[in-house]
Amino acid sequence: MNTRKKLRPLVITLGSKRQSYIESLFNEPCMKEHFEAPVFSRGVPSRELRGCYSFLKHASKAGIIPEHEWEAIAKAKEAMLNDVNRDDSNHMGLLDCLNDVPVVEGRRGSQEEVKIHYCKELWQKAKGINRGRNVMACLFAHLIAMKTLVDEGYDFILEDNIRAPITISTSRPRNANDQFENNDAIPPCAMRIYESIQASQEFESEKGIKCHLRYYGWLGSRPNLEFIINKYIPRTRFERKGKNGLNAPSIFPFPVTSDFNVEEEEEDNNNDDTETAAIPQSSIDDGLETKPSKKAGGTPIWGAYAYWISREGHQALIDSLQKDVGSLLWKGKRMRYYVVKPIDKVLPRKILAAFSHSGNADDGKECIHVATDPAFFRAPMLTSQIHSQWDAEFCKSTEFQMLSCWHKDDNKDVSSAERAKGEVWDSLWLTEQERAVINYRNDENKWLTLDQLSSLTLEN
Repeated sequence: MNTRKKLRPLVITLGSKRQSYIESLFNEPCMKEHFEAPVFSRGVPSRELRGCYSFLKHASKAGIIPEHEWEAIAKAKEAMLNDVNRDDSNHMGLLDCLNDVPVVEGRRGSQEEVKIHYCKELWQKAKGINRGRNVMACLFAHLIAMKTLVDEGYDFILEDNIRAPITISTSRPRNANDQFENNDAIPPCAMRIYESIQASQEFESEKGIKCHLRYYGWLGSRPNLEFIINKYIPRTRFERKGKNGLNAPSIFPFPVTSDFNVEEEEEDNNNDDTETAAIPQSSIDDGLETKPSKKAGGTPIWGAYAYWISREGHQALIDSLQKDVGSLLWKGKRMRYYVVKPIDKVLPRKILAAFSHSGNADDGKECIHVATDPAFFRAPMLTSQIHSQWDAEFCKSTEFQMLSCWHKDDNKDVSSAERAKGEVWDSLWLTEQERAVINYRNDENKWLTLDQLSSLTLEN
């Protein structure tokens, strides 16, 4: 452990309390031993995407606009600012400066779309996205952070909505840090990152396939988490030499939609004879707020709140986005406005496609490694900037995920219901208000937002 360098986090944030919480997390003594102070990458306020020039300026920082187009637009904007008779509402007047600028060839799209400049196509489709501006702002912020990561050598990107396990639960029968030569001071989040990196390197050496995207935090719908944790990970995880089987932190290839179909076929063929080496479902359901599980499917993994990308992976992502505005925005036949594709869908899909060997994106999944033991989790009931209506469901999935990780290190006869009642949250660094949310959930078996809990407290 003494030979390992401190990890360098790069955190996307718009500031305020969220930034201060991240600073406090990494200022904990055990964290300071293994992490450098976080550096913050400024997020993109959605309001700054309303105007043509401001929108394209952020797109340029994200690296998706051809340089010669942006240079022409920047010069035209400067000239307009010096013109006392300018009309700020004339957006297309700004883009008229591209008339003498060559159009980049080789773009994807309709015959009409590929004839116009990238900036024009992008703005024409994006200017009416309305509520989708939050999603686009998030996507731009991540692309900007990725460029900083590969240029300046940061170890991973975080969103400011994360929390990390920094202590080991005292009820565990053994020290989960034994593999680090009895160094009890290392927090679980640092241990899991180090082990994930080492597992990736071992995989690269053994398989000859380079990792271009690595997830240190991930989530999914409850049915998908059940499939991934109980079936997919035991079947696909990288078995590391000299490690303790399923209890050793490792990595597994990014799951794709077709993996759900593979599992169904295997179950049909083998019926009850299939041995999954999975965690028994009943052992991690008791005490959780559950409903009958729906069928797994759709997007297997959500979130882009904790990950690393290689320089080659970032370049492949940018190259693809520069050739296809449709990678960012799409519209059905009956839709009035274009819809923005979120970063957590764009990112893995582009890496899968870029590093496929056969043209089938599915065979590029071994270039994307997902940590079997997440190092970061989504903060409980921290209001989402995009999907606030799903905050409670995020918490339920997170609790299920943490409990499954907890279960691997637990050989003590403790009821699942007691473990589920908040103990899995005990290892996380949480704010005082978030602890109150967890306590209320333990007592009332219900998730409340911070605002709802504050209102309830005032009423009482």
